[in-house]
Amino acid sequence: MASKFINKFTNKKKSYSRKENTREERHIEGDSPKVTFSLKDIDKNQIPPGQTYEGWARKGVLSYLLEKLEYISQKTMEEAIREGFIKIYGDFPPRSDFRHPPHIATDVKWAVIMNIKGQKGRVAGHIIDNVFYIVFLDLDHLFYKMKKK
Repeated sequence: MASKFINKFTNKKKSYSRKENTREERHIEGDSPKVTFSLKDIDKNQIPPGQTYEGWARKGVLSYLLEKLEYISQKTMEEAIREGFIKIYGDFPPRSDFRHPPHIATDVKWAVIMNIKGQKGRVAGHIIDNVFYIVFLDLDHLFYKMKKK
């Protein structure tokens, strides 16, 4: 007796090969990548002048930083810069209490996240595409020192 059940999902051609590289990516208009953060380049060898996570936690600044990172991560890099959360310096600052870490390329764009629990607090790092790589915790504004007049 022949089965009346027909399997709609059976491949009729019996070809199990698949075309390669035919997937089209979905691009949503106006949906630019948001800022993301990385701690892979953090430099713990320059404490001081930098600080530790524990030191920021004791001073009540670490939770404020995390809230600020959460807020910035909802922005594109262009929005974060335009709204004053991130300031790009370009080259490593000529007047700094920090040294250029040997594990970081010399041609990256150095930047800071400003106003971490007050005017002086900073997080210094570098930017590649939409990723801000945190390198230094700088509560005393020693990464980019301004000339005194």
